[in-house]
Amino acid sequence: MTSRLMHLRLPVLLFFLLIPCLTVVRPAAAYPLFRSPELTLPQGMDLSAWIDSLTRKIPAPASLTILEPADGALVPSDAASPFFRWQDDAPAWLITLSVDGAPVCQGVMDTPYWIPDQTMWERIKAAAGHRTIRVTVSGIDSASTLTGRGETSFAISEDPVGVPLGFLRKRLPFRKAKDAPHDSQMVVGDVGSYGKPHVVLQDQPICFNCHAYSPDGKTYGMDMDYKGDKGGYALMGMERTVTITDNDIISWNAYKAPKPSKYSMGLFTTFSPDGKYAASTVGESSAFVMLDDLYFSQMFYPATGQIALYDRERKTVTPLPGADDLSLIQTNPAFTADGSRVAYARAMVKPEILAAIKAGDLKREDPTQTILDVNKKYPIQFSLYSVPFNNGHGGQSTPIAGASDNGMSNFFPKYSPDGKWLIFTQCETGLVLQPDSRLVITPAEGGEARVLRANMGLMNSWHSWSPNSRWLAFASKGNSPYTEIFITHIDETGQSSPALRLFRFSHPELAAMVPEFVPTKNLYPRTMELADPEGAAGESMATDGR
Repeated sequence: MTSRLMHLRLPVLLFFLLIPCLTVVRPAAAYPLFRSPELTLPQGMDLSAWIDSLTRKIPAPASLTILEPADGALVPSDAASPFFRWQDDAPAWLITLSVDGAPVCQGVMDTPYWIPDQTMWERIKAAAGHRTIRVTVSGIDSASTLTGRGETSFAISEDPVGVPLGFLRKRLPFRKAKDAPHDSQMVVGDVGSYGKPHVVLQDQPICFNCHAYSPDGKTYGMDMDYKGDKGGYALMGMERTVTITDNDIISWNAYKAPKPSKYSMGLFTTFSPDGKYAASTVGESSAFVMLDDLYFSQMFYPATGQIALYDRERKTVTPLPGADDLSLIQTNPAFTADGSRVAYARAMVKPEILAAIKAGDLKREDPTQTILDVNKKYPIQFSLYSVPFNNGHGGQSTPIAGASDNGMSNFFPKYSPDGKWLIFTQCETGLVLQPDSRLVITPAEGGEARVLRANMGLMNSWHSWSPNSRWLAFASKGNSPYTEIFITHIDETGQSSPALRLFRFSHPELAAMVPEFVPTKNLYPRTMELADPEGAAGESMATDGR
């Protein structure tokens, strides 16, 4: 009796087990299809018929590698389509996007990548909502048999970015950028645009570097070697068209640099939340070595430095008490979201480094070395501290827990606009352009430090928070020596999603770096130029090779 019941139950059980598989296999004509424009279909077949006829090996070997998007990545709700890219030797590939087992779209490509057009992307978004989208890519051999297979997944976040992103583009290696300032660009891109980002400033006779927007959305600032002044800094209103004149330039050399410094560069300038103050590093002595390596073409950090404030009403430059100790290097200032404190990176001044700089040893270093070789000769580790702002009067400086005295170099602090989090860069030694640099998060007041999931395999730094505190933009060399811009979503618990490459911002010959979110959606400089380019150029005061 039991045996007869089992025989009756087995077909019924198999039927119900097969139902999920049967519901997934839908004719290709039932959902949107796409293909490479130059792809030749088998004679007498349209695309849907060919896809339905493909022979499937069961199980297909999981030998194909999907390079992007990373598994678990989040795409902003207002972003254009992401880049789909894989690695495989097949002549063509079947790409399937599905939600809850049902295909959303499907296509065949004869290139190892796919970029959905705007119409297709909107259909994908409408069909998927915020549910997980499974991506399957299978190779197709010459006999129309599916071979290797790879899978990844992503989702469309409920959170938009909301604003454009400004960033710089530079030649590599650094020596080329220094000798060819005309090639440098200041660029603004919209994550929702399917076109190229907009070049705001280029073809200038002088070097321009780090830049910043004031959180109140009224001011834009940029390092600019104006008339040879390494401490030159342009302060501009957020008009659509900006013409830079002498009246727009301040100089951090209004601060009399103490010896051994000969001048101030004004490194890593940032603004107070109300835009009334600009904070920067002054009185620097540069530990600087130029290298020929395309990936890592310089070692740089200030070997001396104090934090100074530029009061935009009084037009004065004064040191910030508590962050102006001449026995310490103090750099990378960052205001808390409420403006009550200033975080910064600090380290002890090393007399042996200063002696090597003065003797010219760093200038004579062999440029064919690697950054790792130079790091061993001139190691440095920074810790993060914060000091009360106190209307520019400063106060007692204290270490930030989780970001100080931890056997690593900690720098580039950035507070989230909602006041909850602090993200900084960390590596074994150094400050800028380090292969092992990674992004780390702590509560704003300090605490447990956690490495972001978004970190790529090589150099992660130069980060910026979106105004809604949900997205972090950063630069990385994880995909190319020509540094690119990535974004990651930060949730309410401080967890980050895998990095998503903003591939439309990349350039085949220029490194994209120093991403800064624009505080406003529509008002920002879209065209910048020097009123007198020839007059703005001048012989640099730099004596350290920079």
